[in-house]
Amino acid sequence: MDRAPQLPPVNAIRVFETAARLGNFTRTGEALGMTQAAVSYQIKLLEDRLGFSLFERKARHVELTARGERLASGTSEAFRLLERTFRDVREDRDSVLSLTALPTFCSNWLVPRLGAFQLDNPGLAVRIDSRADMVDIKAGEADIGIRIGKGQWPGLEARRLFGDTTAPLVSRAAAERFGPFNTPNDLLRLRLFGPISWWRDWIEQAGGDPSRLPDRPALELETQTMEVSAAIASGDAAAMVTPIYFAEQIASGALIEPFVTELDHGDGHYMVFDPTRANEPKIKAFIAWMLFQPMAFCLNRQEPAFPEAGTAVSKG
Repeated sequence: MDRAPQLPPVNAIRVFETAARLGNFTRTGEALGMTQAAVSYQIKLLEDRLGFSLFERKARHVELTARGERLASGTSEAFRLLERTFRDVREDRDSVLSLTALPTFCSNWLVPRLGAFQLDNPGLAVRIDSRADMVDIKAGEADIGIRIGKGQWPGLEARRLFGDTTAPLVSRAAAERFGPFNTPNDLLRLRLFGPISWWRDWIEQAGGDPSRLPDRPALELETQTMEVSAAIASGDAAAMVTPIYFAEQIASGALIEPFVTELDHGDGHYMVFDPTRANEPKIKAFIAWMLFQPMAFCLNRQEPAFPEAGTAVSKG
């Protein structure tokens, strides 16, 4: 087992490094906010720990011994490295915004819009964690997260963005080949991608006959993006997914949403952050951008995106 390095007290090392630079215990005390007696005590503590003298005491100043000079060189270099490291970490904290979001939201909604945010905030770099695992924002593992839930996460402030809904989407080719789709059950001409339970609930809500559904979907993949990509490639499928994730494709006509009915899962998409850090410039800037940027892609949605923008939904 590795042993921790046996270092003298860090405060004594700091006092020594300062005294070695200034060559005077009184000035050292002034620089560190200590009395001269306290400086002498810390130096004596360090000398006793090492077993040799570090300074020769003169009438009005002190001079380093040979061993003291060797130690001073190394400690000064070490403290410069520490100062540089801490400075870099502080600058990184201020200039890098770390986000965490689910993969499909991240790739389909967030990433295409981040260019606009960075144009407005050129001094900020953005780092994204798109793992499905939930990271600890309170512990500083990310600055801001996008989560799906009820808006209650202990210790975090949550701002509601939009609901968690799903609906069938089909490719333009599939719509032209198998449409028109006048009733929900007309979609059964296609292969069905996505959880069959979502299909059953959606068809029932839309006024169709869920008893005509197959027992299992033709395809169910890890992410909605994969399912939509497979549906477009096949040309004979419908994917039960979250329409707002694919708003750009719907707006362009690459994907068709045949019915206005969307299945509400009862949860919402929330932007969450540590309320004690809400006034940090980078966090404040991103919150403002998320809540107030133009949302033209949400036209014709049942629920407008970012309702009551700028108001806190809850504090967990």
